[in-house]
Amino acid sequence: MTRSVVERARPADVSVEQELRARLESLRAMPVRALQDTYYDTHGRATHARNREWLIRRCFVRMQAIVTGLSLSDEARARIAELAEGQDVRVRPATPPAPLPEPEAVDPKRDPRLPPVGTVIRREHEGAVHEIRVLKDGFDYQGRHYASLSTIAREITGTSWNGFLWAGLAQRKSRAAKAGGNG
Repeated sequence: MTRSVVERARPADVSVEQELRARLESLRAMPVRALQDTYYDTHGRATHARNREWLIRRCFVRMQAIVTGLSLSDEARARIAELAEGQDVRVRPATPPAPLPEPEAVDPKRDPRLPPVGTVIRREHEGAVHEIRVLKDGFDYQGRHYASLSTIAREITGTSWNGFLWAGLAQRKSRAAKAGGNG
C-alpha cells in the first residue's frame, strides 16, 4: 500500500463513517507483514512490531486522522506538554524513516530452513554456549569453516545429530505424522 492509496479520494456517495468502516475491515483482513507496510505508509517510519491488534489500532487511528482531517491542534499539543512538565515522560526524537531493505534474491540451492547470512545461532550444550555464524557457503564455528550443521553438532556433542534439529532450526515430526496419521 502506498501513501496515494491511504490518502485516496472518497467517492461523493460514501460517507466518512462508511469509508472508515471499510478501511478498518481491510486492516483486519491483512496479514502482519501487510500491516507493517501500511504502518510505514501512514506513519512514515518502519516498525518491527508484530502484534496484529497494536498495528491495526495504530494504522486505523492515523488513517482516521487523514480521512477526517482531524488531529491534535497545536494548542492541544502545547497543553499536553505543559501537563507533562516535570513528569517522567519518555519523548522520542523524530527520526527520518528507515529505508526499506532491498528484497534478497532467493537462491534456489539454499535450504529454506537456514536463517539469513550473518545470523549467529546460539546453542547451549552442557553449560557452554556455542555460537555458529551462518555464511553464504556454510558455517563458521570457532574460526573454522564447516559445510554442515551436522558436523558441528557431532563435534560439540560427540553424537550424530541432524544439524537442523540440534540447532533448533527444525522440529522433529511425530511418529503419527510420519505414518500418515494412522497411529
